[in-house]
Amino acid sequence: AVVSTQSTGDGSGCIYCIDTHPTESRVITGNNDPKVVEWNLDETSLSIMRQVELPCLSGWAFGGVWSCKYSVLGDVFYCTEPQSVSIKVYNEKSEKVGEVKGHPGPVNCITTVPGSNSQVLSCDREKFTILWDLPTVGGIDACKMEIDEKIKWAGFSRNEEQFVTVTDSVVRLWDSASRTVQQSVEFDGYYRACGAFHPDGKHLLVNGRGDVYVILLSDLTILKSYNVLESSGDDGSITSISVTPDRFFVTECRNSGSNLSAAFCWNCTDPVNATEAWIKRDYGARMFSGSISWDGTRGIIGGHSGTVIINMEDGATLASISIGCFMTCFMPNSYDVLVQDGSTVYQYDGECQNNSLRFTGHSGNVTGAVFLQEGEKLLTSSEDGSLRLFDVRSGECVYAYFNHRSENVVGVAARTDGSLILAPNTNGMLYLLSPTQM
Repeated sequence: AVVSTQSTGDGSGCIYCIDTHPTESRVITGNNDPKVVEWNLDETSLSIMRQVELPCLSGWAFGGVWSCKYSVLGDVFYCTEPQSVSIKVYNEKSEKVGEVKGHPGPVNCITTVPGSNSQVLSCDREKFTILWDLPTVGGIDACKMEIDEKIKWAGFSRNEEQFVTVTDSVVRLWDSASRTVQQSVEFDGYYRACGAFHPDGKHLLVNGRGDVYVILLSDLTILKSYNVLESSGDDGSITSISVTPDRFFVTECRNSGSNLSAAFCWNCTDPVNATEAWIKRDYGARMFSGSISWDGTRGIIGGHSGTVIINMEDGATLASISIGCFMTCFMPNSYDVLVQDGSTVYQYDGECQNNSLRFTGHSGNVTGAVFLQEGEKLLTSSEDGSLRLFDVRSGECVYAYFNHRSENVVGVAARTDGSLILAPNTNGMLYLLSPTQM
């Protein structure tokens, strides 16, 4: 029999996909409302059993439910729509019991693996295909264990026994050994997130839009906030924080009026009672990175005007070079600097005169770097979705880490011996790597 769904009152107007239940006389359809409709099927008619509206905007161009699929046992169904770039899991009570993310583009097909109720295969418009290993039906709620948030920054505590993740609204403290959350606190953050641990091992500094928050690491109590940026309305934001035993150093990026972007230095032997030391206003462009040398005497700024080396006593310019933007830092126990220019990292001397090494291999902007094994190895992150490990003496790339679901790796942190690596990604995942050898 052919039955028009227009006459059954589902209001869909257009059906994009359909699947039959593995054991019972029912089907599900994905519509452009967007919602999934489950139907009871007999020889001559269809009747609606339930409708599940997906939590996204209806009427969006090319919207709707692009694919829906019963599990092998039929106890849950999977569905997807293009806005969230994810696969949602619903049970027989129409409750969303899980959501998996990792595709770089809208998912357009979901299918199950014959004989397995825990594996799902999906593909997207970006030509990626992913085989998912989901929890079994009895533990499908384990999908909820994945924290649905985009981590902007991650870093290890001074003793490396804990690490912190920061989003635009939440700071979480994790145990490094068990990888479990110990504490969480909400704060008024921003989509550009950065942080730094104070050398006293007790305090963490993270940014809001124009404020630096001082947080007690033991219980994530917010002790104080400093309004670092000058009056800039909604135009400015903090892009980097660096800390020494007696200072913290902040760079700012402004969109319009970018020439007004400034760098700020505060005296902070006691992080709760910091005082302003100086402000550098003559950089003349947006700033995206900054750090302090190993001995605290020099600072470095990277942005649209290239790299500037400064005196940390007063902010005076000591040297400059035309390249360097999203990643700039000092070499360990040296005034030599690393500066990023697109997908390449260059090593220069402290006067920015001689380029001694190039670290190549990435295909997108380098976003972060960390030294391992007493400065013998350099680990970099990139917008190309990969991490690369370099030999510092030769510049040779000795290893590359890549996951097929990875998008832009926004930064990287690691234990000094390289035994645990943190790589926050714009796909909503935090990658934790434990290399067997470095």
